Amino acid sequence: MLQRSDVLWFPMRVAYSSAPRLTRLKDLLDQDDAISATYIAMQYKKVRDTMKFTPVVDNLIFVRSSYNKLVQLKQSGPFVVLRYIMHPVLEKDGWIHTEPLTVPDADMENFIHVTAEANDKVIYLDNLDFACKPGQRVQITHGAFAGVYGVIKRIQGNVCVVVPIEHTIAAAITGIPRKHLRYLADNENND
Repeated sequence: MLQRSDVLWFPMRVAYSSAPRLTRLKDLLDQDDAISATYIAMQYKKVRDTMKFTPVVDNLIFVRSSYNKLVQLKQSGPFVVLRYIMHPVLEKDGWIHTEPLTVPDADMENFIHVTAEANDKVIYLDNLDFACKPGQRVQITHGAFAGVYGVIKRIQGNVCVVVPIEHTIAAAITGIPRKHLRYLADNENND
C-alpha cells in the first residue's frame, strides 16, 4: 500500500512529450523544493545525420518525492502533463485496486548506475515481459558496473545482465565475463 508521505521514486509519463520538452520539464522539476531528485535515461541516437544525447523514451521521467507533494505539484503550471504509471494491487480481502507505481531506492540506484553514462555495452529492451521474467539473480563484482544487481538473460545468443524497472523500462549489460558475476541465493537481497 502506498504511504502518501514517504519519499519514493515514481516513474511518470509526460503527456504530449518530445525529447526537448522532457528535458525542459526535468530542469523545472530540479528547481522545485518539493522534488528530491529526477532522472531520465539517456542514450546517443542518430538524428538527421548527427549523434545526439537524447532520452531513451521520450515521455518517461523518474521523480523522487512524496505522493502528497506530487499531487499538489501536478495541479499547477507546466507540471499538469505529468501522469502516474498505475499498476494493480491485490488487497488482503481479495479486492484489486490501482495505485501509482513506485520503484525501490535500491532498484533505482542500480538502474542509474547502469544508465547514467553513455556506454556501448548497455542496450535498452523493448520487450518488458521478457526482461522482467524471473531468472538467476547476480551481482557484478568487477569493472565499471561493479555492485550492480540484475538477472541473467540470453539476448541474441549473448549472456547479459538485465536491470529491469518493472512495468517501465529495462537495460541489459552485454559483455560481462562470467568470472565477474556473483550468483545470488534466492534468500539474498540486493542490499
